[in-house]
Amino acid sequence: MTTPNATSYAMFSIMDLLPTFARIIGGSLPTDRPIDGVDQTDVLVGNSETGHRESLLSFIGGDLVAARWKQWRMYFTDVHPTGGGPQREPGLFSASAPMAGYPKAYNIEVDPHEDLVVAGVFSWISGPPLKVVEEYLAPVRKYPNPPAPNITRFNER
Repeated sequence: MTTPNATSYAMFSIMDLLPTFARIIGGSLPTDRPIDGVDQTDVLVGNSETGHRESLLSFIGGDLVAARWKQWRMYFTDVHPTGGGPQREPGLFSASAPMAGYPKAYNIEVDPHEDLVVAGVFSWISGPPLKVVEEYLAPVRKYPNPPAPNITRFNER
């Protein structure tokens, strides 16, 4: 059992709530589609400090913009903090512009503000996050994601 006020550095996603709570209540998960979350019960009850997740994908709407693997985060699209949160900016040479095939990588354990791009120094780092992306895309080909919600596109209704 966990100690009161204990903290953890385990990577945990909101997607992990479904499989975690299903296990806690003795439920079962759907078997007719992939489930993105992993069971993190061991983290909640104090049996694991690291949990069962070592990667996490980041999306803006339906667009995959970054992949995290362990302490590394790799961006495929520039993301700039604007307004109330990170958003892609339109136009050439902006956040939504292609990155010429060279993603940006950061070691967020030693650089949590993501100030120092380390992809050139740690060139090997592109392999694991890109593998995570391929593992994600494999079932998406068979089970496509539904479109991201957008209540401001009135002409599509």
